[in-house]
Amino acid sequence: MRGRTTYEETGMRPLSKLSVRTHTAEGKAECPLFRRAVLHPRESLGLRLVAGSTIVWVKLRRLETRAPAWLPGARRRGWNGALFRGTDVTICSASDRRSGGQVHSGDRIRLPMIMSWKRFCFVWIAVLVPFALAAVWLLRLERGIEVQPAGVPGEPLRVVVLDPLCRPLVREELRIVARDYTPLGGLLEQAVGRPVALSYGNRLADTLHQAGSPDLILGQEAAVLAEAAQFNESLRPLARLTDDRGATDLAGVFLVREAAAAKNIGDMDNYRIVFGPPGEPQRHAWALAALSQWGIAPVPPIKTVPTGREALQMVAQNRADAAVLSSFALALLEDEDIRKLGPLRVVGRTEAQPFITAFATARIGPATEQAITMALLSVRDHPPVLEMLRSKAGFVPLREEPPAKKEPPAPAPVTEWTDWRGPDRAGMSPDVPARLPATVKFLWKRGLTGASPAGIAATATHVIVADKNEQKDQDIWRCLDADTGKELWTIAYATPTEMEFTNAPRATPVIHGGFAYLLGAFGDLHCVSLYGNGILWRKNIVQDFGARLPAWGTCSTPLVVDDSLVVSPGATEASLAALGLYTGEVLWKTPGAPAAYGSLILGTFGGVRQIVGHDAESLGGWDPNTGQRLWTLKPDKKGDYNVPTPVNIFGRLLVATENNGTRLHNFTPDGQIRPAPVERSRDLAPDTATPVVVDGLVFGCARGLVCLDLNDGFKTLYSAQGDGAFKEHAALIAGYGRVLAVTVGGEVILFQAARDAFTPIGRLRVFEGTEVWSHPALVGDRLYLRSMNEIVCLLLSETP
Repeated sequence: MRGRTTYEETGMRPLSKLSVRTHTAEGKAECPLFRRAVLHPRESLGLRLVAGSTIVWVKLRRLETRAPAWLPGARRRGWNGALFRGTDVTICSASDRRSGGQVHSGDRIRLPMIMSWKRFCFVWIAVLVPFALAAVWLLRLERGIEVQPAGVPGEPLRVVVLDPLCRPLVREELRIVARDYTPLGGLLEQAVGRPVALSYGNRLADTLHQAGSPDLILGQEAAVLAEAAQFNESLRPLARLTDDRGATDLAGVFLVREAAAAKNIGDMDNYRIVFGPPGEPQRHAWALAALSQWGIAPVPPIKTVPTGREALQMVAQNRADAAVLSSFALALLEDEDIRKLGPLRVVGRTEAQPFITAFATARIGPATEQAITMALLSVRDHPPVLEMLRSKAGFVPLREEPPAKKEPPAPAPVTEWTDWRGPDRAGMSPDVPARLPATVKFLWKRGLTGASPAGIAATATHVIVADKNEQKDQDIWRCLDADTGKELWTIAYATPTEMEFTNAPRATPVIHGGFAYLLGAFGDLHCVSLYGNGILWRKNIVQDFGARLPAWGTCSTPLVVDDSLVVSPGATEASLAALGLYTGEVLWKTPGAPAAYGSLILGTFGGVRQIVGHDAESLGGWDPNTGQRLWTLKPDKKGDYNVPTPVNIFGRLLVATENNGTRLHNFTPDGQIRPAPVERSRDLAPDTATPVVVDGLVFGCARGLVCLDLNDGFKTLYSAQGDGAFKEHAALIAGYGRVLAVTVGGEVILFQAARDAFTPIGRLRVFEGTEVWSHPALVGDRLYLRSMNEIVCLLLSETP
């Protein structure tokens, strides 16, 4: 801008506040860049310019200066700092008006930096100190030093109680055995020197929203460990709570009328049995497993009631022949109203499992953990606390658990891999090891007669793998002994021989409640007893629903939802269908598009429990009770094969496909998906491999291993080939800040979930000259792997 600049003094002191105007050929105009200019004599004529809160570029003839909005103090004081050097102006004070207060473009003066060295040092100290304090805090946390020292009042010790018998949660009928944890809170408060905040819930996820991250969790062991694995929460068991009999376990109990002929569970064939809801495994899944072990199939339809009292009343009134109760509910037999109905007796129990266990979380250090443990073990010395907890011996160390009278001791907890991608289809496991052994060690291995991409399902005792006969005209499902690899039973049936990429099964076997659900590539679906007692029911979901067989066959692994099995026939009137778990009867079906090749998941999104997954054309959500389509989302680009499974990330949905990349979607409060993804990545676009999420990082396989930052806009942190191991496909299992990968080339790779670079911990070459497309099963320290012609049990522990 050419012309002259006039500085009119507005303050009383020399070189104080001045207004700025610009004179141009067209006349006077207020300068659009500045609100005011401030001259400070003590800062050697430092000049500060105000132009709002944004970055300002000031141009005076041959000079450009930048005023960054982030300069400390800029927003607070209402101005942005600017540095002028070698400007084209001369500044006159009130005592020097020889130029009449006007300066011309030919006059020059050099203005120094706006800040003195003293202020400069102060600003940088203010910026750096918070970062230094944060670094010290992180170091102390890493070393396990308590942020809140014991004995100093401050942040409360957060204790989450997930005991179904605690007073706030217990059903009315069980008030006689209800536990009051308030006195225990008092003991803990004395032990750690901090206030104790107790919160209660049926699920860990519920309490996280209410009370934040817990320090101590008291709950049913298997349920707590399973849910903690989903949240990647590291837990340390401290002690178990004894009940009024001195036992620490839980089981389901079968009861019949006194006059019934049955003497044990094996005598209950054709008995009408009343079970509990699926949310009580001791009355439902464990009971069904016990029946299956005896070769007993429940009489359809499966009858469930919410309370033990209702179940006993049905038996006493001859509306049922047997009932399943929780072992802690046997006190109901002493209830006067129940005794009036007639005598009942126990004929069998399910396998017992650990009940209430105390877990420490990573939020507390060694000192607090020791204080908590000692407080728990001291409960036995406080009779009033024992009485309120309905406990005979209080908490006992895990190594000193007293067995219940006339009952076997509780077995050690065992993880299982009973579904596609493991529990909850999350690709997560608490059994991901910290390191791999130096060499390959097999517990056993055995040959197979055909290739199959179907995943493996396994428990502590059984392993199920899909196979083909040598003529490729029969599907064969083999159940093997988990310890020896010896064949326990097989199921075989005829199939057509022509299909792309073999005609073998693709879907992973599903093990639930003592039964296995086996789906072949041509739609053949069988429900069989896990313990070798034959086929309970069978269907062909393609033929029975009038669907068209996809080019690569039926691939979607059936989904267990309560007492139903949800399948994807892909028929016009039955895009999805729900079958009775123990009968195969059609419970509902919903119209829609042909089937996709990926599997469905069950989750809660936007507060609505729903089935989520793909059909051939879109992503969708369905009501698990009715099959009603809740929402539909079609991708920007068509042509996805929709093979990878969607991933539930705490109520948000991660979707990854080859044409549209990886997207993260939020939901409305009424369970509808928000069409526009909140994050998107084109770098991770897998055609077959489902990503995993661990420690805020997304790992997936798409022409290499790709790592995305979940919390930074899906920023690609790095992509690694792993010496070509991740070029095509890899099955990924995450847990405790690590990822276990099984590659197509037959290599097992353990790597750290690191942000900066691919960080392998160990690698093992398991197979040579073959490919691995079957998803492995991880159970404890055993990794079950299937190549095109062999299944092996690989030991991941260092000790034999």
